[in-house]
Amino acid sequence: MAALSLRERLDLRRFFRGEKATDGPIVLSHRRIFILPNRYGLALALLLLIQWLTAINYGNNLAFILTFLLAAAAMASVLYGYRNLSGLIVDTGKANPVFVGDQALFELRLNNRADMHRYAIELKLKGAETIRMDIPAEGTIPAVLRVRAEKRGWLELDSVIISTTFPLGIFYAWSPINLNYRIMVYPKPARERLPFPRSGGDHLDGRASHSSDDFHGFRAYQAGDPFKHIHWKGLAKGGDPLIRQYTGGETEIIHLSWTDTRETDTEARLSRLCRWLLDAEQAEVRYSLHMPGTTIAENRGASHCRKCLEALALFHS
Repeated sequence: MAALSLRERLDLRRFFRGEKATDGPIVLSHRRIFILPNRYGLALALLLLIQWLTAINYGNNLAFILTFLLAAAAMASVLYGYRNLSGLIVDTGKANPVFVGDQALFELRLNNRADMHRYAIELKLKGAETIRMDIPAEGTIPAVLRVRAEKRGWLELDSVIISTTFPLGIFYAWSPINLNYRIMVYPKPARERLPFPRSGGDHLDGRASHSSDDFHGFRAYQAGDPFKHIHWKGLAKGGDPLIRQYTGGETEIIHLSWTDTRETDTEARLSRLCRWLLDAEQAEVRYSLHMPGTTIAENRGASHCRKCLEALALFHS
């Protein structure tokens, strides 16, 4: 941990925003923890002042004793509040991608290596619900901060405030932490399912004919499946839509291009391409992606789908 200059230590923004973002884990040390009386602490201070002045005015020794005992308890609560946060280790968890409109889940792990319990710990993040917890001695507690993904691209974790008012609730101890933690947000898939774009006058590119392939069986129809493989006779008899499967050398390829989208708005076009990508992956066919400045060759599978979705998410960002 690099030393801070005097100017950096006295910078008021550090009290509210914390230090620069860093990779986890972060250990809450004395330079990261701040303590101030809250409204209850200020009310107690005013009460003690009045009680002390009254004790002086009337020369009441019992009033002096009570005033000093309460003041000592308040000072002790400062130490216990600091001790409740000091040494706590904060680390990041998974960063699973989401779609626009979904809840992005920022997973934090709070590790307590001390042989004492930590009580009334709170995690606060702008736009997320406050999390309250107790951490057992030598234990680790996971915490999930939920943030609504409003736009595509990288969603950075904002400053997280870890705080406590333990033990008496009259002092507020807090530590703002900034972690290098972000989640990829994909465009929201278009709701309407349209047929795949035609390529070279055909719905799909067929790299062989079925005449040389063997019939393998049927499977349930999925959005994006080619119409030419539908078992029409069974459908005409009132059965469920089925797809004929073949074994052989045919490879079906879908070319998903920016110019094939009917929409004019950029985000709407990205949503349409996102829907086609998901449907093509579900249909288990090979597909490529062609966008201004980006071309991803034909392939299929989870890694290929993720690569294409990331290209959509980061388009012109």
